[in-house]
Amino acid sequence: YLSSSGSDSVKIRSSGAALVCLVLMCVLLLTAVIVLYGWTYYKFSLYFISSEWKSWTESRRYCTERGADLIIINNREEQEFINKISGGAGVWIGLTDSDVEGRWKWVDGTNMTSGLKNCAVSYSSGWYDYQCNNGPYKWICEKSFVKYHIP
Repeated sequence: YLSSSGSDSVKIRSSGAALVCLVLMCVLLLTAVIVLYGWTYYKFSLYFISSEWKSWTESRRYCTERGADLIIINNREEQEFINKISGGAGVWIGLTDSDVEGRWKWVDGTNMTSGLKNCAVSYSSGWYDYQCNNGPYKWICEKSFVKYHIP
């Protein structure tokens, strides 16, 4: 049978607390670094709104080169957040039917039905269809924040 003194228990608790503090500091540091580079945190995702103007294809390339993709708008609350950070200006979103005309898909492959053209721009008043090489427009990248947390 094993026995331990009270001091062993205190050492284990102190080590556990130190580990929790270290992990928390790493997460906070990572968050600070990401925010410094222009990313905004909102509900488990990071968003980047461009200050440049590009075509849909160029905008998507910019996002994917940074481990993100054009934004997928999941609900009205996220749309309102996008309207806020974009100032209601037109921004490219991750919605396209460039693979099959009339079959709208988000950049993650999920379907969306609409009569839009090849790519979509979000304004505060709604989504509008444009040819992907039209524009240029600003864009918003999105990536999951969860995968950046340390387990």
